[in-house]
Amino acid sequence: MTLSIAFIGVGNMARSIFSGLLASGYPAEKIMGTSRTPEKREYYQQQYGISMLAENEQAVSQADVVVLCVKPAQMQAVVEEFADYVRDDQLFLSVAAGVELDALEHWLAKPVAVVRSMPNTPSQLGVGMTGLIANKHTNASQKEWVTELFASVGSSVWVDDEVHMHTVTGLSGSAPAYFFRFLEAMIKSAKEQGLDEETSRKLASQAMLGAARMVIELDEPIDQLRKNITSPKGTTEQALLSFEAANIDKVVGDAVFACVERSKELAKAFSAQKD
Repeated sequence: MTLSIAFIGVGNMARSIFSGLLASGYPAEKIMGTSRTPEKREYYQQQYGISMLAENEQAVSQADVVVLCVKPAQMQAVVEEFADYVRDDQLFLSVAAGVELDALEHWLAKPVAVVRSMPNTPSQLGVGMTGLIANKHTNASQKEWVTELFASVGSSVWVDDEVHMHTVTGLSGSAPAYFFRFLEAMIKSAKEQGLDEETSRKLASQAMLGAARMVIELDEPIDQLRKNITSPKGTTEQALLSFEAANIDKVVGDAVFACVERSKELAKAFSAQKD
């Protein structure tokens, strides 16, 4: 049986997920979304063929799976608004950063299956990476269904301790922005040396894409892939020595740590809201 899915909120991440589902053959008549804006409801109905509703309560009452795609600061108010319509047999999936399972369970006010996810923006292109954690009410078949859901927009990994979701945030959730910033710096340097922006962007971005594919597709350690293109006293070695002189491990480590710490702060703040 194909489960009916309600997306509470239809922002960028919701659109990425249901677009991936539709592309993989999931029936549009089994997908619904919610928006208070008539123009937005009309757009999604015409563009994607899914049902659009104005009221969250109506969508929740009809769904087997409810995907919570609202902003973290709005989550409590939105969930508590439809809590009376929650059924014990439903699965709730959150894509909100920093909102932990216990807070979601408290607001839902029923012992239902809840999965927290941390996707990233490449999901828009079907090459995203998502970290997942489930509560104790989530069974194996529900976890398998969630894995298949995120396979439509990329890949996913499950963690067994929610504390690791902070690291997931620092390592993949926010990481596309790190790579964009690195590309910006590379392109800026190339332009300062006389190359035009279009050529610089193509060279640098394709090199990054190719390197990522090599890490994923080739059965070699990352350090060996690096050594394979680092000839003694060659050009690559000079660039890498410059990185080492700037203590690249500390620069990157500090950045990931700062992201993780902010994730913990947000989780603590949202957890306090349930009291």
